Amino acid sequence: MQRLRAWRPGKLAKGTLAMTAGLGLRTLGQAAVFLIVARVLGVEAYGAYSAVLALAMVLGWFVGMGVSGVMLRDTARDAQVFEQAWGRTLAALWITAPPALLLYGALAWLLLPADIHWDVVMGFGVAEILFARVGHAAMQAYQGHERMGRAARMHLAPIVPRVAAILPLVIGVVWLRAPDPLFLWSVLYLIAAALAAVYALARLRQDFGLAFTPVWQGLGRAMRDGWPYALGSASGKVYVDIDKLMLARLGGLEAAGVYSAAYRFVDMAAIPLAGLYGASVARFFRAGEQGVGSAARYALKLLPVPLAYAALTGAVFFVSADLLPWLLGADYAGAAEALRWLAWLPLLSVPRDLLQQAFIGADRQHVFVLVMGCAALLNIVLNLWAIPRWGWQGAVGATYAAEFFMIAWLLTLLLGIGRTAGRRLD
Repeated sequence: MQRLRAWRPGKLAKGTLAMTAGLGLRTLGQAAVFLIVARVLGVEAYGAYSAVLALAMVLGWFVGMGVSGVMLRDTARDAQVFEQAWGRTLAALWITAPPALLLYGALAWLLLPADIHWDVVMGFGVAEILFARVGHAAMQAYQGHERMGRAARMHLAPIVPRVAAILPLVIGVVWLRAPDPLFLWSVLYLIAAALAAVYALARLRQDFGLAFTPVWQGLGRAMRDGWPYALGSASGKVYVDIDKLMLARLGGLEAAGVYSAAYRFVDMAAIPLAGLYGASVARFFRAGEQGVGSAARYALKLLPVPLAYAALTGAVFFVSADLLPWLLGADYAGAAEALRWLAWLPLLSVPRDLLQQAFIGADRQHVFVLVMGCAALLNIVLNLWAIPRWGWQGAVGATYAAEFFMIAWLLTLLLGIGRTAGRRLD
């Protein structure tokens, strides 16, 4: 008891609380947006929205080719390099955004259902592929300095204008009877994303006195170091969101809407976990300078609390799933059963996330890319087989199978590295 009374939160605890507070406010905003947008759009239009957003977010991770991740890593180890690293991040954003938008347009034409209008596709695409990447880079700049309060603001920045956009959406659909609610929401979403990017750049200028001039020197090396971050993050997004896109194409927009609504609740419950990972990322990079074993020991130290939290949220979701139709409307009756199926997904994600953080912190991004890429491919193959047979239930089963696959592979690699290091010491 004496030790407990004497305890004071350290920098990691404070950083975790700051990130969780910011992400928690983001979650409240996202929840408000989700509940109202889902009701206003209806289950089919919400399914279309989820499918378009999934594709845009996947392509968005290729913008910058991971150079902002290199900036975070280098700044965490030596803050003196930050200004040059930020300039290279801007240069990478400049040269990669246009081809990413072109590729997004081509994939949208190939993969999305034909009844989703092209202006809707481009509205969400520009928001996520261009403006959202600026805000993400700004957040990583603060993470590199372990200024988690500011990083939390960057997480929150896109949500505030999005919450404000709810009012014109409701007015446009409910009172003015807008003929295409999804198009209206895509326009409002794009405006909100642009405002968030402007805020992020203004905040960086005020806090660091940064000039927004691209730095081309050293960009090639930074992109060579950064592409595993980009490819790994894109693979992770494919793994998480490809089932929504495939459900829209193979199972119909209604099935995609039901599944996406349930998955959204699971995503929001994982916000405190994201707060912990965001607060600890600089420490993983420092621990990783001593090798992957050191980073893995740090991951093991963090494991008990997020694991207990994930188990608790899974139980809560399983018990309270029947409230979903009451919250979202009768169209989402199937989302209750989908939430019960997805309730235990965060429990599997915790050890996988921490193992990935350990490999990334030790500069073994290629391991993260390989494992996540193979898991994304496995998820696609399983979904192609399972969705036509069982609909969203098949998508859930494919997700769980891919999670087990990643955990088993990462543990095998970690144990193999440990045995190799032991033999070298002998």
